[in-house]
Amino acid sequence: MYLARSGGPNAWDTPTSFAADATWNVADPALWRSSVQLATNVRQSLRVTTWGYTDRYLRHSGGLAYTEVVNSGSSALLKADATYTVRRGLADSSCYSFESVNFPGQYLRHADSRVRNSPDDGSALLRADATFCARPGVGGTGVTLESINLPGSFLRHYDSQVYIASGGGDSGFNRPQTVTADSSWTVAAPWAP
Repeated sequence: MYLARSGGPNAWDTPTSFAADATWNVADPALWRSSVQLATNVRQSLRVTTWGYTDRYLRHSGGLAYTEVVNSGSSALLKADATYTVRRGLADSSCYSFESVNFPGQYLRHADSRVRNSPDDGSALLRADATFCARPGVGGTGVTLESINLPGSFLRHYDSQVYIASGGGDSGFNRPQTVTADSSWTVAAPWAP
């Protein structure tokens, strides 16, 4: 790629190919949807970045996603529940899906706004619900994870539970006042290596 002008002094400035070479198509959707790159096929834990809650991690229990304090003294079960393998997105390989370490084949997905673990049944809906595009976190801290099939909706914690939310509601998990801050996560070392 060069900075050029038609008829300029350089070999790439020739007027015969300038118009064609300087014309671009905008892809919709974009070919690479995540603006933050995550390592794939590695175990990671997602830590809350909200001030006062940074000792909490995303974990699953009874099939639903929660946040809970996890530390070196936590049980092996809690550590495994708080660890996911980052995979290329099931619905789009430029985004990401999170496979449970202790329930292989189950992925974080949203359904009726609540985030949960579900087995990959191969359906287009599950694959879209389980695919999140990585964006920079609030104030440059961590990442936000945007739903591929609900653009503008992000993985967020609220009252120790995890939802998909846009901030378009007037109360609860979807209220706009805290959705931005509560949607940032630090991709941390795995609790279950």
